[in-house]
Amino acid sequence: MSGAVEAELIVRDEGRLRIITLNRPERLNALTPELHHLLQDAVAQAAADTAVGAVALTGAGRAFCSGGDVRRSADAAEKASVPETVEERADTLRGHGRTTLLLSRMPKPTIALVNGAAAGAGLTLALACDLRIMADDAVLRTAYARIGLSGDLGISYFLNRLVGASRAAELLFLDQKIDAAAAERLGLVNRVAPAADFEGEAMAMARALAEGPGVAFRYMKQNLELAETGGLEAVIEREAYNSARCVRTQDVKEAAIAFREKRAPTFTGR
Repeated sequence: MSGAVEAELIVRDEGRLRIITLNRPERLNALTPELHHLLQDAVAQAAADTAVGAVALTGAGRAFCSGGDVRRSADAAEKASVPETVEERADTLRGHGRTTLLLSRMPKPTIALVNGAAAGAGLTLALACDLRIMADDAVLRTAYARIGLSGDLGISYFLNRLVGASRAAELLFLDQKIDAAAAERLGLVNRVAPAADFEGEAMAMARALAEGPGVAFRYMKQNLELAETGGLEAVIEREAYNSARCVRTQDVKEAAIAFREKRAPTFTGR
């Protein structure tokens, strides 16, 4: 897929990097049901495409994603002749949660390029990625408490994993704006870049992932996921078998040749 444009979503490739851009800048890339379906389909396609080495998620304009489109949701609720049931709403949110599940568990690296504000579901999308780089003038906010919601799409899981239970509770309950310096200090983002240089630094980081040893990255993600819940013996066992599988790849052979030739390896993800 060299490039595809939908009204509210832009998908393009740069080599082995798939870049997915939320494209509602006039609404700070707030998620409508239609946009979320487009996003989920794009993430699923990227996960399944063997030509894609890594996936970058970002937003058009001055925001990453401001969360759900509260205005659109309120208008739809007012116009509905029959109120949505709890089960219907839960089914919808469960379906949307598949996007963050895919971002977190797809067998290739994912990175959020947080170019501007990320709040609510938008923050959750960023936290679901393996890595996050943030512009120094961007802000994060859980945002659920201010609209009387408890959170969705896995935000409790991602926050708890990244910052611990007590800090996660603070971020959800108090709903304060988190600037880039605080986000980096808390471990919510991996790197902060000056806004003026953000696109260059973010894309360099994303390209490095896309051009890396794809098979090894896939197994690294497996190892890290098991490390969340498994004991040391289980992790050692998983690492041993995954490393043994990597030995058979073309990437390992290329790395050995590149080492002998004193050059950087050219990985193909095979």
